[in-house]
Amino acid sequence: MDLPPLFQHLPDSRLPAREAVYRDVIARTTDGFFMVDARGCFTEVNDTLCRLLGYAPPEMIGRTSLDFVSAGSRSLLRQQITRIPVTDRRNYRLELMHRDGQVIPALISTVSLHSAHPEGSSSAFGFVTDLRTIEAASAAHEADVRAILDNLQDTYYRSDASGRLLRLSPSIRQLLGYEPEELIGTRIDALYVDGPHTRETFLATLSAAGGQVSGYEYRMRRKDGSEVWVSTNAHYLRDADGTPIGVEGTSRDISASRRQQAELQLAATVFSESRDAILITDGQQRVISVNRAYSDVTGYAPEEVIGTHAELIAISHHEEGFHERLLAELAHTGHWSGEAWNRRRNGAIFPEWLSVSTVRDDQDQIQHYVAIFSDLTDRKAAEERAEFLARHDLLTRLPNRFLLRDRAEQAFAHAIRANTKVALLLLDLDHFKHINDSLGHPAGDALLQTFADRLRTTTRDTDTISRQGGDEFLVLLTDIRETEDIAPIVEKIMLTLGRPCPLAGQEMSISCSVGLAVYPEDGSDFDTLIRNADAAMYNAKAAGRNTFRFYSQQMNEDAVQRLDIQNRLRRALERQEFILHYQPLIDLGSNSIVGAEALIRWNCPDLGMQPPGLFIPVAEDSGLIVNIGEWVLQEACRQARLWKEAGHGKLVIAVNLSPLQFTRGNLVETVTRALTGSGADPACIELEITESILMKDTEQVLATVRQLHAMGLRLAIDDFGTGYSSLAYLRRFAVDKLKIDQSFIRDLPTDPDAGAIVRGVIQMAKSLKIAVLAEGVETADIAHDLVLLGCDYAQGYYFGRPMPAEAFAALLPPSRN
Repeated sequence: MDLPPLFQHLPDSRLPAREAVYRDVIARTTDGFFMVDARGCFTEVNDTLCRLLGYAPPEMIGRTSLDFVSAGSRSLLRQQITRIPVTDRRNYRLELMHRDGQVIPALISTVSLHSAHPEGSSSAFGFVTDLRTIEAASAAHEADVRAILDNLQDTYYRSDASGRLLRLSPSIRQLLGYEPEELIGTRIDALYVDGPHTRETFLATLSAAGGQVSGYEYRMRRKDGSEVWVSTNAHYLRDADGTPIGVEGTSRDISASRRQQAELQLAATVFSESRDAILITDGQQRVISVNRAYSDVTGYAPEEVIGTHAELIAISHHEEGFHERLLAELAHTGHWSGEAWNRRRNGAIFPEWLSVSTVRDDQDQIQHYVAIFSDLTDRKAAEERAEFLARHDLLTRLPNRFLLRDRAEQAFAHAIRANTKVALLLLDLDHFKHINDSLGHPAGDALLQTFADRLRTTTRDTDTISRQGGDEFLVLLTDIRETEDIAPIVEKIMLTLGRPCPLAGQEMSISCSVGLAVYPEDGSDFDTLIRNADAAMYNAKAAGRNTFRFYSQQMNEDAVQRLDIQNRLRRALERQEFILHYQPLIDLGSNSIVGAEALIRWNCPDLGMQPPGLFIPVAEDSGLIVNIGEWVLQEACRQARLWKEAGHGKLVIAVNLSPLQFTRGNLVETVTRALTGSGADPACIELEITESILMKDTEQVLATVRQLHAMGLRLAIDDFGTGYSSLAYLRRFAVDKLKIDQSFIRDLPTDPDAGAIVRGVIQMAKSLKIAVLAEGVETADIAHDLVLLGCDYAQGYYFGRPMPAEAFAALLPPSRN
């Protein structure tokens, strides 16, 4: 039998050793090996093939290979046997038959060997690959692909030649608001703002670029109807002939940063399979041969390593004596395996799984060393990354709650031994959601990273900073002698965090609210400290934000009270404990009632009549305001219909809307149900929103406002002057009325600045043909000043307090009915 080329250069005198090396490699290959004669009878098999089929070598030698295949594969095998004398190389698939009758799908690769003698016979040798292992690897590969797609920040997509979507990563939810299943099978044209034209332009660009583009930008439409700018990296998928059969790529939202586009970082996904690297030396450890996988892994070409000493190439970066101990083990047992370090051609050190065996001659002298190794770099990196991600926040690289808990428990144990204290700070960024909504999530992420970096600079190495998710951070301060020592540290932290920082092309200042709990006074375990620090942080926000509060028992009682109110509110809707009071809206020109503002009251059986200031903040925090707001709208519409039927058809009822009703409440559907269910005239309903609503997700809010206008409803801006709206916003949203905040109205007689502000608002509104209503009018003098300033409407205690519907109706003039 001819030997592979890498052995042929050895002199004939070395044939026994050469054959021993060859047989060692064949015996250790992971594929089955066989040799057959011209009749297809086995002349040699290795242990791998015997194990695969369940036979011992003597049971297979001399038997025809037809005995070891399924009935369905015998015809194909007969054809292959007849081709042994005429065909050098063949690859084919067939079904092997295990001794126990199990069918084994296999890939056969054979090479014919022809005798040099003219009358000599032919034979063949070949390898058998168990396709089940390949299928398992394919399944693992698909699982790896799915795991990576599930964690991609960008959205992966694949479409066929007609534009139908075949695959989408879960991040399509963030990009367009769809579940992947909703879009699979649909044409991608339907998602483009410009429809087929965008796809035609894209495909033309893709073709002109040779089938691959990067950073191609276009507009797409989200599920909610809004538009989003997208940047995509894509390439053609081609068949075996090179004909395009589809497009594959990744996309990301660049709406918030389109003017400052950065080079897209495409997460490259590389999946590859490679054979183990093999290195063979002589007895003096001089390299005599390497395979291609060795060059792929190490970067060395064969000619660069052949003749060199294996210690310098195969085993590097180890402690002194490692090589000698390895050789001693080989001399004693003939084999060594384990993790080792190696060096690539570029000098990089990498981990490997190394297996070394000796080949001895008849005199038991080592003639060769055979080293087989695989690169462990990816596996090690994945293990290290998985361990890091399990204990750290990916965005800020800070410890997560799991790691913080571990360090806190260590700090508690140290505090007991050293008679010190531990402080836990819970920091929550003020108005972070507004930054995310107005500047975009990339800007929000950048701010969180800056916040984390500044925290690192203001704390000691012995302290621990942790991000809990969202805009919440925790700081664990150790070795605190006295509680009084904590406040200066917190003040320093807040001062550093409050410095302006560049963000989205502008200087941005942001504050934080901090809650503090101290071990062991405020809790003897981590969970208790977290809970109490959270209560203190909530108290800091209630105190006006940008401050800090130590935990106290009163805060815990307040938290319990908030939870009690929240639970009572859930029952209040079911038990119909809410009522509406109505405050008159006055036309200053005619001094007559033209409408009423609907104000909710809670008549709790246990607590009595509750003002909105007590329960509305709890309803906002818990999300119950959406359902409560829907009830208010329905009740106001019902009352509007009753008053219209009573002859007061021009009376307008103003209803306050919560920001949550815009973002989570399906507002248009809610209003439609209220109007339809009550039979109210839309012209009798005025919806009041705050300026802050206009600044959040403007396109969505604008679309909602336009639908409400189309239904015939009026729109008023409540508490005008306390927010950030501009003339452009007022024009764009077609506002019907501005309600000047009572803080300006109350100071009108005594504060010239307040008068100037009110005058300016009225003049601006008149130029835009927008009506103006003054809130909080409590005296005749203020009402008189407003008339002189040209204000249209007013409300306040001077004209009437909020009252039940029956009392309000008594103030109205007799109806024409």
